[in-house]
Amino acid sequence: MHNSISQQVDPNEHFFFALQPPLTARAVMVEQLDRVVREHALGGRSVRFGDLHVALCGVGRTARPREAVLPVLRSAAQSVRAAPVEVSFDRLTSFRLGGHSHALVLRGTSTTCTALRFLRTAIGHAQYAQGLYQPAASRFEAHVTLRHMTQPMAAEIALEAITWQAQEFVLMRSVAGHGVHEVVERWPLEPDSR
Repeated sequence: MHNSISQQVDPNEHFFFALQPPLTARAVMVEQLDRVVREHALGGRSVRFGDLHVALCGVGRTARPREAVLPVLRSAAQSVRAAPVEVSFDRLTSFRLGGHSHALVLRGTSTTCTALRFLRTAIGHAQYAQGLYQPAASRFEAHVTLRHMTQPMAAEIALEAITWQAQEFVLMRSVAGHGVHEVVERWPLEPDSR
């Protein structure tokens, strides 16, 4: 169940909880992206196939040493009780990241955003119960980043919905500047049976 993870703590590493689309959904995302990039002559750099994900929430702040956080995150994630959720992404648009950086993203439907907001809240509460401070809820819009660009898209593009049933959530590790997105561990989405 545990993937190998470096015992060295990189100061540029970042942990977050996410959904990882199944291979079939990722293949459709890449196919749609390739078509739009050709049709609109978009520049930029695409996110690697294996790195496509839906970010749910970051890791809560703590006074613990970074090395001691992983066991706490595992305990928090194991306590989350939420049913599998159908997610659907049906629009391409761009988000401004800062400066001249933009991201081309798939946006979730309003139903998907609402469902994932509940899952995000459940994970946040589980972290808080383990002593990880979560800041006040920030604006959340379910999306999958597909490409990094220097220019925004002129207009949003409607797509045939890319839909799947999310059966699990994952803890991911990224390292700034290295293009690393590693799944650390996975937990099933299952409702409380009590």
